[in-house]
Amino acid sequence: MAAHGHWWDWTAPRLAGRFHVVALDFRGHGESQWAEPAAYRFADHVGDVVAALDALGWRAPVVIGHSLGSYVGAYLAALHPDRVSRLVIADMLTFWTEEMAATAERQASRPRPTFSSRAEVAARFRLVPPETSAPAEWLRHLAEAGAVERRPGVWEPAFDRQVFLHSPIDPWPFLPGVVCPTLVVRGERSPLMDRDQWLRVTTAVQHGQSAEMRAAAHHLILDDPLQFVSIVERWLASVPGQRAGA
Repeated sequence: MAAHGHWWDWTAPRLAGRFHVVALDFRGHGESQWAEPAAYRFADHVGDVVAALDALGWRAPVVIGHSLGSYVGAYLAALHPDRVSRLVIADMLTFWTEEMAATAERQASRPRPTFSSRAEVAARFRLVPPETSAPAEWLRHLAEAGAVERRPGVWEPAFDRQVFLHSPIDPWPFLPGVVCPTLVVRGERSPLMDRDQWLRVTTAVQHGQSAEMRAAAHHLILDDPLQFVSIVERWLASVPGQRAGA
């Protein structure tokens, strides 16, 4: 949520030796266009992924998602089981409280911040949740890649604040419809996906396996991309029917 495809800049190259890798910016995120507020539903994101797969000519690739991406990936696999051969769910939020809904409303209604330069964007950038062991230069890269100069000398975050107005998070009705082999990964120190939810997701899908990343928090693809890729590659090698796309 509110991120962009460059979060995979330290993970995707490690997969690219074996796979053709594409990282997507969801609508309202990164370099993708904004949409009407009512069109930031999870089903809208799933529809965009299907359109991207069609444009690439990929029938059923391996789908790897982190956080919001893992929710959309799981929903994609449930709604379109013929379009996903393997699924990796990485540190997915599985519940939605009234407090979270109120926070989302506040985030969406806040004025968009403005900055005088990319350097100021980087200086004020913060992860949510804040826990991470990623190097400072990586965070600076994420901040700068996620900013746009709307008019000369005025920089803003690229994402649309209305993306926070998504429907309530509730994966339990659709997770049993995920029939492809699925790996559920959490960060050992994640504040968003605890061990109970991690194991519940693993058993809710039809062919789930689990893995936990040592010393990683929620932003596990930043905390330790090498460990993440190693876990994913070992799992892919252990399941039959691996395809060429990732």
